[in-house]
Amino acid sequence: MRGDMSSARPAKRHPLDWYVDPDFCSLQLIQAVLDFAQGPTEGLAIWDPCAGSGNTLAYFAEHGFTCFASDVVDNFDWAKFDAPHVVRPVWFSADFLEQTSAPAPCDIVCNPPYSYRKGIAEAFVRHALTLATRRVCMLLPGKWLAPGVDKKRWSNRSRLLREEAPPEMVLHYSTRPSMPPSDCIELMGNRAFRGGVIDYCWIVWNVQEPTAPGETRTIWLPPLGGVHA
Repeated sequence: MRGDMSSARPAKRHPLDWYVDPDFCSLQLIQAVLDFAQGPTEGLAIWDPCAGSGNTLAYFAEHGFTCFASDVVDNFDWAKFDAPHVVRPVWFSADFLEQTSAPAPCDIVCNPPYSYRKGIAEAFVRHALTLATRRVCMLLPGKWLAPGVDKKRWSNRSRLLREEAPPEMVLHYSTRPSMPPSDCIELMGNRAFRGGVIDYCWIVWNVQEPTAPGETRTIWLPPLGGVHA
């Protein structure tokens, strides 16, 4: 069994698309986005609305950011935030697509569900753009940026990316992350976060300073010396 199963057959997929991103995913995001690399912005939190066990937020909390975490199911691993200097996130139960406001002024950063409901990733992006104070950062498979078999759905997504809300930047991983389904990690042991076979990228929007069509930056993140969770 490979670590990455986010493209597995439906029978083997996690029913809520809970695929766990390795810690380096958020670390490289923080390093690449200047506003994050400079440290917390006063009065602006980080909200992960599909937090899972908390991997995406772990490095943000480690770097001093105020964090909010929510999800439809409480699987949060508080042990990730036990260091004395880390302020623990505020967790609450919520379906993100039913939220009418953010818990505080915030950037929205998440590894959203991709496919357990038709069009759910695009729905997450569009909704996040209405709720975020400054940035929306979505961790998505690289193929999300290209047309698939559903041409009508791609047409809507293409208009979003090219015309309605072009991203500020797309950050492509040079090292493929392995994103195992949460319920298989213990069984897979040290194979869980190795052997990634899917290309992923962070798609980043700045809602305060919208990007003009055709001005999206493409950035390749540096390769890792070794792949680990």
